[in-house]
Amino acid sequence: MLPESVQKLGHTNLSIGVDLVFIPEFRKALEEPGTAFFDKTFTSWELAKASTKSMPERAVFFSGRYSAKEAFVKALDGPRLHLPPAFRFLYSEIEIRNDEFGRPYCRFYGSLSDYMKKTGSSVISLSITHVEEYAFSEILLSL
Repeated sequence: MLPESVQKLGHTNLSIGVDLVFIPEFRKALEEPGTAFFDKTFTSWELAKASTKSMPERAVFFSGRYSAKEAFVKALDGPRLHLPPAFRFLYSEIEIRNDEFGRPYCRFYGSLSDYMKKTGSSVISLSITHVEEYAFSEILLSL
């Protein structure tokens, strides 16, 4: 039996995505002058939020958000084995924020926002954790 919160969705097309990121790779990338990775991957809000943190904290911040975005991509396309991607979008169209209690959630922009609305897809749950040198994310989508 599915939880009541899932039953209210009216269908049972659920997909899980997970991702694990090695934080030192983000530390190294932050030290590389002229890298465009962060500007292409993160929203202006995420970049501004990261700029308020020390360099070690910045690597942890970006690695957690990147792992959440990767987990989202895997959940979105996971059920489509042997098929082309359902939809192409920019990572900067996904923004990972935290509510007032620290729980992470997703905001969508641009064509990805339109796609999520059109298909009725939504994020049911997002979890991000950091353990030693790794950031791990898990996301549950209703598709």
